[in-house]
Amino acid sequence: MLRTAHFALVSALLVSSAVAQTPAASTTVSVPPAPLLADHFGPWQASAPATVNDIHLPDDVAKELIVKRSDAKIYEAEGNKAAVSAVELADATGAYSAFTYLRTAEMHPCSTGNSLGVDCAVSSGRLLFWQGDTVVIVAPAGLKGIAAGSFTDLVGTLPKPNGAKAAHPLLPGKLPTDGLEKTSLRYAVGQNTYTAGGGAIPAEVLDFSKSPEILTAHYRSSKSGTGLLTLIFYPTPTIAGDRMRAIQQAISDKKMPASFLAGDPQIARSGPIVAIASSGFTAKEAAKLVGGVKYQAQIAWDKPEGYMEQFKVSAAASVLVQIMIFVFVMCGAALALGIVFGGGRAAFRISRGKSASSLADMEVISLGLRGKPEHKIQS
Repeated sequence: MLRTAHFALVSALLVSSAVAQTPAASTTVSVPPAPLLADHFGPWQASAPATVNDIHLPDDVAKELIVKRSDAKIYEAEGNKAAVSAVELADATGAYSAFTYLRTAEMHPCSTGNSLGVDCAVSSGRLLFWQGDTVVIVAPAGLKGIAAGSFTDLVGTLPKPNGAKAAHPLLPGKLPTDGLEKTSLRYAVGQNTYTAGGGAIPAEVLDFSKSPEILTAHYRSSKSGTGLLTLIFYPTPTIAGDRMRAIQQAISDKKMPASFLAGDPQIARSGPIVAIASSGFTAKEAAKLVGGVKYQAQIAWDKPEGYMEQFKVSAAASVLVQIMIFVFVMCGAALALGIVFGGGRAAFRISRGKSASSLADMEVISLGLRGKPEHKIQS
């Protein structure tokens, strides 16, 4: 009977221990992402979803730019209405490319006091700007006009990309400013956006399998009124040099459109950037333009330059800091263990009336080799 009770008690303890050690079922809580357009900002309050999105990108362009999501809402403030449409792209480069595609000929840059986002363009019926990885169009939906300044708070509610996805395109900063028509810029991240932006260089010459990014811009020319400057950014200088020779050959063989070959086209390379001045420049104007494009790699710990994720100084610094912390922790642990084991053993010996060191307990056997030798003659 006692053995049976003992067995039951042990079994109950084992079962309760197993139950106590069984981890509780984990619960995953998924938080839905915030809407692309906020329900309210500044004086504006969303009243209804818009029936259409004013941002229209061709399917092939949208696929190349990697559209993540879109949103459109009607907002009201002080008896006025505005329709706001937004599209979020994969990164800031895609947003800038979409901005240059959507900017029409009648649009002009926003005035300094009414500018929104990174870049802004306005016409009589709409306001276009981009911020982070998002491009936005604002249009009046009521009888009153709208002021761009009243949408300043909207910019702060848009998504904020991190790391390389937040890096602005490199090429716009390399354009010579003298004679530039700023509203003519078109930025392409692939063949579809290049063609949609009016690109003239054949795809087989550019070789889009090498992932180039292309910026085109019009400049004032004394010969034909305007000319075209094309900047092509390849991943490496070697690829850029190979493609420059292919473009030179295509120009020599006249495998370009006649409008592109007008004037005296000139081509040059600076690092991974190929610059081509064409479509109406004199030889002197073209040489000056392509000579003004200079590439200098700039590495900043918080802002990787260009579209390539090649400079991660902050990540490397974080790894080094973690390594240093690990080394200090291990050294501290070794010191603590030495004190515990060495000091504890010494304290234990002293408490027993012995010396702290165990060397005093050692018995030394002497062979007496240092004594005087005995000189005996054995017969």
